[in-house]
Amino acid sequence: MIKIDANSIATTKAGKLQGAEIDGVYRFLGIRYAQSSAGKNRFMPPQPLIPWDDVKPALSYAGKSWQCDTPRMEDPEIRSTRYPSAYEKLMAGSNEMGGDGDEDCLALNLWTPGLNDGRKRPVMVWFHGGGNIAGAAEADWHDGFNMAKNEDIIFISVGHRLGIFGYLYLCNLGERFKDCANVGHQDMAAAMQWIHDNIEAFGGDPGNVTIVGQSGGGGKVANLMSMPMVKGNVQKAIIQSGGFRGATIQEGIDMTKQFLDFLGIDETNIDKLWDYTPQELIQAQRDINATRTVGTYFVCPVVIDGRVVVYDPFDGAEGSEFCKDITLITGYDKDDAVLQALMNPKMFKWTIEDVKNAIMELGFDSAKADDIIRIYKGYIGEDAQPVHIYTTFLNDRNHTRATYTRAHSRELVGGGAPVYSYCFMREGNDPEFRAVHGVEIPFFFGNADYAPALWNCDTHYDAMKLNVAARSAWAAFARTGNPSNPYMPVWRPYDSETRYTMCVDIDSKLVSKYHEEAYDYIF
Repeated sequence: MIKIDANSIATTKAGKLQGAEIDGVYRFLGIRYAQSSAGKNRFMPPQPLIPWDDVKPALSYAGKSWQCDTPRMEDPEIRSTRYPSAYEKLMAGSNEMGGDGDEDCLALNLWTPGLNDGRKRPVMVWFHGGGNIAGAAEADWHDGFNMAKNEDIIFISVGHRLGIFGYLYLCNLGERFKDCANVGHQDMAAAMQWIHDNIEAFGGDPGNVTIVGQSGGGGKVANLMSMPMVKGNVQKAIIQSGGFRGATIQEGIDMTKQFLDFLGIDETNIDKLWDYTPQELIQAQRDINATRTVGTYFVCPVVIDGRVVVYDPFDGAEGSEFCKDITLITGYDKDDAVLQALMNPKMFKWTIEDVKNAIMELGFDSAKADDIIRIYKGYIGEDAQPVHIYTTFLNDRNHTRATYTRAHSRELVGGGAPVYSYCFMREGNDPEFRAVHGVEIPFFFGNADYAPALWNCDTHYDAMKLNVAARSAWAAFARTGNPSNPYMPVWRPYDSETRYTMCVDIDSKLVSKYHEEAYDYIF
């Protein structure tokens, strides 16, 4: 039963908000943490809220940022195969990519077990995936009710500007744009400041905040860890299948020039950018990418601009020093790299010879390629589909290596807070996708009931068992900085010697040096 009354009103620094109570959980949707980015605020840093006197409703989600899907997922070359729709079916319940948007999208959603009760609950803040191009804060998989109800934790999901609206680099085009780098990341910093300033009214502890994100959201978390704008507002972080990426200023300038040239805009008539509707700007991006393919797509990158994004948090130097006191979980799905086959569907038809050739293209000779195939057949089975031999190897080359880099970067600056590692093992219902990129999300938030493509009637019991264990791990980490919980073995920190990784499954296992036999080829 949903109750909307005076007991569900929260008082923030800017004014009062009307939420709803659902079975003991207070839900506030579409809370603005900054002014709308429409009109004169387009492409500008987020502007502070204007206080209000009445009670504003916080009962429905705000619109998401205007966006395309990732360009490859809109490419007819792969849309003509079964794989995009099969992947979308598997991800049903996750955040929707593409579709109409709204420039009034600087909003967050909040679930809390208590209001104005003097409690200081841990706070978990979710940043959605989609590569800073697509996605939304609204989705069943990262609904916060179950985390709040079952774990006494405040859960928040954040929306912000994406793609051209969040990352079109304009700083070189005049004084008024000097602070306009990475405004999507500035939005997230503004959301974190709103949380710090207001969370006590919702029963939360501003000194115990965990940020978590998957894929592009994991990249956002990595950036936020090392952003001066966010310093002091984050104590713990979880990176799920993501990592730090930052382009140079020149790369940002070059990408923006491609877009402006397409529109016939330069420094002398830059104001024309405000004459276009959001739909027209999105269509321009689509029109550019319709003539391109992998490696040449127009995508606005996050830029290391020196003010908003300053450091790589895992550089083993200044960046690692800056954020070394943030306790970290970093991990991935065991078949994350099957996403690469989704983007190149011919890979699903590969033979062993094709796999060998692909491995050799990575720089290995024939004998080493044969040895890699032997090792990975041992890991996933002699009868494994050839593509999975290759993608499992890629997974280790990308994610297993990244875990080591992240932990070791702290060792290089003299230690710091612990780093924990995981590999999510459970597969979904599609045997070609296995435990592909994204399948872990609903489990870690206790929402696997909303992911019917990840279980069936025979496996539902086990899926719900994992649902509780995974949710308990993230909740324990948010509370204490240690993900150990009654449903898994003791979770030990990862370091460059022991390399402990929790293989998260129905019966989770803590493993030292996961896939050690392949280390000579991974590192």
